[in-house]
Amino acid sequence: MTESPMTEARSQSGKLVRTVGFWGLVAMCINAVVGSGVFLLPSESYKLLGPFSLWAPLLFAIPVFILVLCFAEAASHFSEPGGAYLYARTAFGDFIGFETGWMNWIARLTSLAALSNGFVVSLALLWPSLRAPVPRLSIIAGSLLILGAIHFVGVRYGAASIYVFTLGKLVPLVGFIIVALIAWRHNPIPSSFTMPAANTNWNEAALFMLFAYAGFENMGVPAGEFRNPRKNLPGALLVGTLAIALVYVLVQLGAMSAVDDLSQTKTPIATAAAALIGPVGAIIITAGALLSMAGTNSGTVLEGSRMLYALSLGRKRMRAVSYVHPRYRTPSVAIVIHVLVATVIAVGANVIADPGKEGEAFAKLALLSAVARLATYLFTCAGVPRLRKLNEGFRTPGLIVPILGTLVSLFFVVTLNGPKLIGATICIITGALIWLAAGKPDETVVSEAE
Repeated sequence: MTESPMTEARSQSGKLVRTVGFWGLVAMCINAVVGSGVFLLPSESYKLLGPFSLWAPLLFAIPVFILVLCFAEAASHFSEPGGAYLYARTAFGDFIGFETGWMNWIARLTSLAALSNGFVVSLALLWPSLRAPVPRLSIIAGSLLILGAIHFVGVRYGAASIYVFTLGKLVPLVGFIIVALIAWRHNPIPSSFTMPAANTNWNEAALFMLFAYAGFENMGVPAGEFRNPRKNLPGALLVGTLAIALVYVLVQLGAMSAVDDLSQTKTPIATAAAALIGPVGAIIITAGALLSMAGTNSGTVLEGSRMLYALSLGRKRMRAVSYVHPRYRTPSVAIVIHVLVATVIAVGANVIADPGKEGEAFAKLALLSAVARLATYLFTCAGVPRLRKLNEGFRTPGLIVPILGTLVSLFFVVTLNGPKLIGATICIITGALIWLAAGKPDETVVSEAE
C-alpha cells in the first residue's frame, strides 16, 4: 500500500535521530534570538526612544510573548519536522503551508547570508587585512562551509556547536552586565520615566524591537530531532523567551549606566565596556559578537536545512531533497543545498557592493530576512484554533491569544513600505511557481491509510 504524505513524513522523520532534550532546546532558543543584534540594541533603541529606551526591551517583550504562546501551542501538536510549514499546512492546506515554509526558508537563507557578511565585517575590526576582497570572501565562504560540514556529520555535532557558541556569547554579555551594575557610573532610571517626544516614530521602534526578539519561530523546524518535542518544545520556548527578555533589559540598563548618550555610538556594548575597563573590554565584547554571529549561523544551518527537508517530504519531484544520510542520519542533500545557496548569495551580495560599503550587504540581506518571516507569524497564529482539534496539548486561554497574535502579525504587514512589499511579493510569487513545479503531495490514499 502506498503511504500517505503524513505517513511518509513520519517515516522519514523516524530516520532522524532524536538527541536534543529540554535544556538543549532552551539553549537553542536563546541562541536563535540573541544574535548580533543584542550588541547594537542599546544604541538603536536609544536613538528612537531616548532615555525611555530603558523600558523598551520589557515593553515590547509583551507582544513577542503573545507570538511565542501561539507557537508554543502549535508546537505541542506535532513531533514531525517542519515547524510553521507543518502548522500552516495542517490548518489551511498545502499551498498556504508551502508558501509559509518557503518564506521561512528564505528568511533562514538570507539571515545566514547576512550574518556571514556581518561576521567578516566585525572580524575586520580586529584584523583590518580582512577588508581586502580575497580574504573577505574566503572567510565568508569558509565559515559557511565549515558549519555545513559540522551539521552534515550529525545533529549531535551541530547541536554541540550551538551550545558552545551560546555559552561564548552569553559569558561576555553576563560579565558586562555584572561589571556595569557594580560600577554603576550613573543612575539612568529617573530620566527613563520621561516619555519620548511627540514626534517619536513608535512604529519603527516597535518593528525594531520585535525583530530583535525574532528567531523563536524556527524552533519547531527540526522537531524530528528533539526528544519528546510536544512536551519539551513549548516549555523551552517560554523559558528561553523569558531569559532573553531578562538579558535584553539588563544589557540596556548596564549600557545606559556606563555611557551618558548611547545615540553617539554604533557599538554601544563595546563602547560601554571600554569606558568601564578599558580597551580590553571592547575586544572581549567584539569577540562575543563574533561568537554570537557564528552561533546564530550554526542554528540557521540546522533550522534552514530542516525546513527545506520538510518541504520536500511527500513530493515526488523533490524526493532527492528528503534524502537522509544512512550513516550520519542527517538530511544531507538539504544541508548541502541550503549552505551552497546561502554562500552564493552572501558572496554575490558582497561582490556587487560598492568598495568600502560591504557592510551594506549585511543590512539589505537582514531586511529581506525580516520581511520573509512575516508569513511564519501570521499563519501560525491564525491556525492555532484549527490545530486545537488535533489532540490535547499546551493550551492558551480561549481565543484571545491567537487573535492578539494574528493582530500583531498583521501590524508587521501593514507597516511595510514599498520596497519591502515588492521584495515580499517577488518571494511569494517565486514560492508559488516552485509549488506548482514540485506538485502537491499524493493525497489519494490519505483516508485509506488513516
